[in-house]
Amino acid sequence: MTTPSTTTPSPPPPPPPSTTITAAQIRHAIRPWFSDFLSVSSLSLPISFQELSLRIQKNLYAFRANYLLISLLIFMLTLITRPITLISFLIIIVAWIFLVRDEPLVVFDFEIGQRLLVISLLAVTAFALAVTRVWWNVFLSFLISILVVCLHAILRTPDDADDMESPYGALLSVVDDDGPGRGPYTLV
Repeated sequence: MTTPSTTTPSPPPPPPPSTTITAAQIRHAIRPWFSDFLSVSSLSLPISFQELSLRIQKNLYAFRANYLLISLLIFMLTLITRPITLISFLIIIVAWIFLVRDEPLVVFDFEIGQRLLVISLLAVTAFALAVTRVWWNVFLSFLISILVVCLHAILRTPDDADDMESPYGALLSVVDDDGPGRGPYTLV
């Protein structure tokens, strides 16, 4: 005779991590403007292509929120001659900042999912771009933003410049007696 076995159900798996970026995450990612981002003492020209590419890589990651804000500001400045369009896009940006967040949006006891919210905001943004016909402004601000961001990323020496490891480390290696791969030179 067999006895009935009692099994306890396993706990449900944890929810997947959120992939949306919230306003709080952007606020925490913004580096100080005057003491860090615009520090004149940390500006210099790179001495090699490897250093240039490493600076771009590190600065794009470190200052991504600052670069986003600069790009938005440049876009808003291109709309300065069209005040109604400027106000409408300010409202859309504020909606993006405050509606896309970690906790679900609840309206009249109805929970609105993040996917529906993002799709709705994308549709509103695309509709506003189509109605206001600001495609040239978007293109122009995109080009100016790329120029400003790349210029800053190239000229600013990253904070951890002393222990920078080149992404081209394997390509720089040579067989010699001076050591494993770097050659007989030093960083200045």
